[in-house]
Amino acid sequence: KPFVIPKHWKRYFTMDYGLDMLAGYFIAVDTLGRAYVYKEIYKPNLIISAAAREILAAGEKDISVYYAPPDLYNRRQDTGKSVAEIFAEYGVLLARAENDRVQGWYNLKEWLMPFKDETGNTTANLVIFESCPNLIRTLPALTFDKNKPNDVADTPHEITHAPDALRYF
Repeated sequence: KPFVIPKHWKRYFTMDYGLDMLAGYFIAVDTLGRAYVYKEIYKPNLIISAAAREILAAGEKDISVYYAPPDLYNRRQDTGKSVAEIFAEYGVLLARAENDRVQGWYNLKEWLMPFKDETGNTTANLVIFESCPNLIRTLPALTFDKNKPNDVADTPHEITHAPDALRYF
């Protein structure tokens, strides 16, 4: 269940972006190092300027880092600019996330590993608020890549956007 995120918690934004989908997540990390995915942006067919405006319109302040995949740093033939540079022109300064897929999935599994907290409740170091329905829907729908068992399949493509965004965190 969602709760008010304390102001002193460090905040991040992580995304997977393409014209087919902007999947973005706001994540807060508490003083114990536990992460809470608390807000979702999941919208298709946004050009870069519209995607940047959507991120800023979420109204989140004090974001420490905006993580994005490395492919957003490739220069585009039409403008000579990268997608990251265009996001920056609209006020969203991106940080290049690592794209080691296998290590990213291993890390995500560690974040999601259940344990008993100090009150005896079962939790994980990464908790997803119910206000992120597409992440909740797509994360368990992932399947293993039949040729690379330590990676996830990239089909169906629609279900990969939200988990990939989370993996970049």
